[in-house]
Amino acid sequence: MIRIATLLLGLAVAALAGSVHAQAPIKIGVIIPATGPFAIIGEEVKNGMEMLFAESGNTVAGRKVELIVEDDGNKAEIGLTKAKKLVERDKVQVVSGVVASFVAYALRDYMVSSKIPLMITVSGADGLTQQDAAPNIFRTSGSGSHQSHVLGEWLYKKKGYRRMIVMAPNYAMGYEQTGGFVRTFKEAGGKIVKTIYPPLGAPDYGPFLSSIDTSTADVIGVVFAGGDAVRFVKQYAEYGLKGKLPLVGSGLLTDDLVLQAQADAAVGIITALNYSRSLESPENQAFVTRYVQRYKRIPTNYAEYSYVGARVIKEAIESVKGKAEDSVALAAAMKKVHFVAPRGPFKFDAYNNPVNAIYIFQVEKQGTTYYNKVIEHYDAVSQFYPWGAKAYLAKPKYVDMANKWVD
Repeated sequence: MIRIATLLLGLAVAALAGSVHAQAPIKIGVIIPATGPFAIIGEEVKNGMEMLFAESGNTVAGRKVELIVEDDGNKAEIGLTKAKKLVERDKVQVVSGVVASFVAYALRDYMVSSKIPLMITVSGADGLTQQDAAPNIFRTSGSGSHQSHVLGEWLYKKKGYRRMIVMAPNYAMGYEQTGGFVRTFKEAGGKIVKTIYPPLGAPDYGPFLSSIDTSTADVIGVVFAGGDAVRFVKQYAEYGLKGKLPLVGSGLLTDDLVLQAQADAAVGIITALNYSRSLESPENQAFVTRYVQRYKRIPTNYAEYSYVGARVIKEAIESVKGKAEDSVALAAAMKKVHFVAPRGPFKFDAYNNPVNAIYIFQVEKQGTTYYNKVIEHYDAVSQFYPWGAKAYLAKPKYVDMANKWVD
């Protein structure tokens, strides 16, 4: 009788624990720059993730979902502190978001040791899905160079450009994103005549623009984002370079976050990216409509990346039947997720970076609105385009090549 009573008590306790566990919310940490110059990007990240879960009633596999948002202040050390707080104190099942490359790199070792999945939805820090890849690190935006590999080849073969000047902010993001189109441009036969690296957040690009000799090149390839992109594009026109030397770059240069502010100065600029609100697919049109209804503004690529990241998390949780505390199983389930996103077909490669379409855009004006018109697209592009993983990873890193491109 005592044994039976003990057994029944144990079963009752287990059932109660299971019931409590079933009701506990799934916690997802979101690390963003909520203050400072990149705060608007952080807001887009939060919006994209919130919208996806709101569309399913903030419930996944019978459990409520709770987003815990933390501000990294756009500083690596603060980002790491917030990641530790989310994992150790808040007991989150996933850490997501992350905008700046230096914040992403700072989180890497801690997140790998924690085994908690890290879903990067913006930062393009190449190494995190290349040399420093790990089973629990994922990215939905794409590595920095991923977006621009097709651009360099296209500029040489389709536009006929042969000599390029390169300009980008003086840190990892700038080196990696320019490295993508510089490498393919050079391998196609082009030459780099000059590289210029202003500091991040430079208030005045005049001294750098004044150093450009337009007679030495037939195109300038640049990488700037956010407020830097607005200032650079406007100043490029003000210094009389627009119309003299074609301006091209990674998609962040004229993405939907900054394009309206750049106005006429941006018309004609060519970029490469995996998303714009102007994509005409049914999936994207529906996404844009819902986003505008909810937030009263058009979505940017940052919102789409985060919406996609949230969907990966949601589908993985459903795959493990709500048992999100099993971080290893959850990461394995995330790796297998694939679907048609607003940008088009989406899946992960072996290094947990997306394989998706890359679009070549040209800025055009329609009435008083500016938009990125698709002029070319490449389906199912890998971050290792066109070499394959083994050959690509044997090449020098772009951060080590920044000052070695000039012929």
